[in-house]
Amino acid sequence: MNASSIPPSSSQWSMLSLANVDPFPSYDELRKRGPIVWDPGMNCWLSLSYDTCKVIESDESTYRIVPADLPEWMIAIRGGKAGLSTQIGEGHARMRRLYLKLFGAAAMPQYRNEHVLPVINYNIDRFAHQGRAELFSQLAELIPIRVIFSLCGLPWKDDDFVERMLETNKDIIAWIGMAHSGDELTRKAKLSSDETNKILLPYVLERRGGRGSDLISQIWARAPDDYGEVGPDEVLAITRDAIGAAGHTTMHGLTNSIYLFLSDPALREAVTRDQEGALNALVEEALRTLGSPQWRFRKANREVSLGGVTIKKDDLICLLHAAANRDPEHYTCPHAVDLKRKRVNDHLAFNVGPRLCAGMPLARLEIRECLKVLISRFPNLRLDPSKESPRFVGFSHRSFSPLHVLF
Repeated sequence: MNASSIPPSSSQWSMLSLANVDPFPSYDELRKRGPIVWDPGMNCWLSLSYDTCKVIESDESTYRIVPADLPEWMIAIRGGKAGLSTQIGEGHARMRRLYLKLFGAAAMPQYRNEHVLPVINYNIDRFAHQGRAELFSQLAELIPIRVIFSLCGLPWKDDDFVERMLETNKDIIAWIGMAHSGDELTRKAKLSSDETNKILLPYVLERRGGRGSDLISQIWARAPDDYGEVGPDEVLAITRDAIGAAGHTTMHGLTNSIYLFLSDPALREAVTRDQEGALNALVEEALRTLGSPQWRFRKANREVSLGGVTIKKDDLICLLHAAANRDPEHYTCPHAVDLKRKRVNDHLAFNVGPRLCAGMPLARLEIRECLKVLISRFPNLRLDPSKESPRFVGFSHRSFSPLHVLF
């Protein structure tokens, strides 16, 4: 019996069998074994329950982030120890203050007009005359990374630059998604990290005076007050952390939102008619039901009893947000997209607790504005029935692609 034929009811089943396969039927079956189950292939506990995921992520005194244990050379692959995603304790709190100023809600109106809308329309202009497009590769994959490049004062219109950075980011994200394990994943992530440093360091050094309005200059200028004195290594780490978080995760959230809009006539009509409440609800439901990061990891600081199992000190826990966001104990009709759902943003797509995503205002802004522009510019936008149908592909990050459309 191969791994893909082992049922989720078996103790030998592993989530590794779900790459490029619709995972949700397996999660429903797996849930029958309990809110937390052992995955022998991933060598970790899987937390499927909304409540247990929230408990774990809200308590960093009991459950630590994986980077807390990584050697310096692995932290360097992630960009460096100054990045928000690798910091712990007071350092994390201080760095978070900086991120909240750079990506807080107050900055979004300016970012919308000066960066988000110009990037969206620039990408759409490149295929608008053709009457057809593939909206993952020609739009959704490019919007978030071009926006963060625009914010950073990087050459966001340079296709070669964008492509190089997309590829390096994919290798690093794939390695992180497997809890920094696997010799080949580690090798590729290391090479991509070195390439990323080579690309970005000249810009970091050039902006050292902190006199510009771009994010790299603003990091130089604001970090001393909000975080502490920084040098090139720290600014590079912070820049890389922001680019890594903004580029890869948002593109899947955007793709899934576009897919839901195009695939359900009732949703499409409601969102077209109401581009505030209904559109915002569609975005939140896409994030809840389909996610982008499918999971995050934690480690137990001590032996704990949770969800009917004993988790030993230093055990790895996979917080399976894709399952938790469809937990029937927390959501009514959890698999349904409901634009009238109460507390529509009550999901774990952006994490919870002290590591709630600092960049979520920007992510939401990009997805909402992209949908609005598509509705405005292409009233008859529709999936192309003559092309390959979208499938929910990926592993640690997932979205529906390809998105072949006509207009």
